[in-house]
Amino acid sequence: MSTGKPAPRNAADWIGYNLKITQHRLRLRLNAELAQLGITAPQNAVLLAVAGNPRISNAELARAAFVTPQTMQAILVNLQRSGLIARKSHPDHGRVIMTELTEAGLKAVTDGAKAADAVEKQMLSSLSSEEARLLCELLKRCAAALDDKSSAS
Repeated sequence: MSTGKPAPRNAADWIGYNLKITQHRLRLRLNAELAQLGITAPQNAVLLAVAGNPRISNAELARAAFVTPQTMQAILVNLQRSGLIARKSHPDHGRVIMTELTEAGLKAVTDGAKAADAVEKQMLSSLSSEEARLLCELLKRCAAALDDKSSAS
């Protein structure tokens, strides 16, 4: 007997659920690869962000690594202790702290990028290059749609 309500979908049929499963497995695999280099995925994200912009703020670093500002402070302390970054006051703005990669940090960026590329290649191994390009484009569009404040009801 039907109640008129649609039956709930199986979790495996939800795109969001599949995105989360994929993200979780990607993070586990990436962490395993990066652990061999002595860094974590958030630390790798920070090193990559600093490599792209040495004057990046702590708030921007936190967003780049998907962590809170408090967690970012701990990550920066650990990276500095590990000798991967150096932090110093901005010459013109004493309250602004600049973060720069050390030689070891530059090597970690290169090695971390290679590890991330290898994991991504494994993740996409069952897709054609056109499918991988399309997947990337579709995910960007989905993210933009969720970020679009004007479309929120």
